[in-house]
Amino acid sequence: MRRRTIDSVLGDSRRLAHPHYSLASVRPIRVVLVERLPLVVRALRHVLEQDPAITVVADVSEAIDPRIAQLRPDIVIVDIDELSVSMEEAIHACERASPQSRICALSTHHRPRVMQRALAAKADAYIVKDTSPAALVEIIHSVASGEFYADPRIAGTILRRRSGRTADVGELSGREFEIVRLIAEGLSNREIGRRLTLSEKTVKNHVSHILAKLKVAARSGVAVFAIRNGLVT
Repeated sequence: MRRRTIDSVLGDSRRLAHPHYSLASVRPIRVVLVERLPLVVRALRHVLEQDPAITVVADVSEAIDPRIAQLRPDIVIVDIDELSVSMEEAIHACERASPQSRICALSTHHRPRVMQRALAAKADAYIVKDTSPAALVEIIHSVASGEFYADPRIAGTILRRRSGRTADVGELSGREFEIVRLIAEGLSNREIGRRLTLSEKTVKNHVSHILAKLKVAARSGVAVFAIRNGLVT
């Protein structure tokens, strides 16, 4: 058996001490980058691989690259600004190649319509390029664990457009829609309660009803579900 070096042992110790590692699970999150610009590839690799719980296993320039199917990563980050095909085609190609992978759309755009298109195409996250390095790492961990992510600055704008409308039968109530909008803006139950003059317990009950109606497991999926399914326009 090959002898382990001191550095490798110390490396294991550092990984286990890192907040994203536990003794129960030390398998890193495997990421493929779909990016055509070498400088952006280098920057993303540098940011992500600062976290020992994340490994960039490949970078490819096209969503149809066969390595996505071969590697079957946990996460595929697709730069939707730098594609030879439409963002919808790229996202669908990644989904077909590796159905179990979570897909994160990366873009410079703060335009609500761009995020709506990406999420409607079944991206699991929409990340804007001015996101901080630390926040990017947290988003990747969250999405890898099964959560969804929509940039709250844009999601709040989209949902605010609908806030004055009366919910149709089978959709959310007016109050529930207000809460969906505030969840999308990143507010906690306590902050929502202050904004709407409700008790934290009342807000918690509303959130439970919203999750049940939308059939999502966590509040992070609320805004994504609403945008994907046309509850906002």
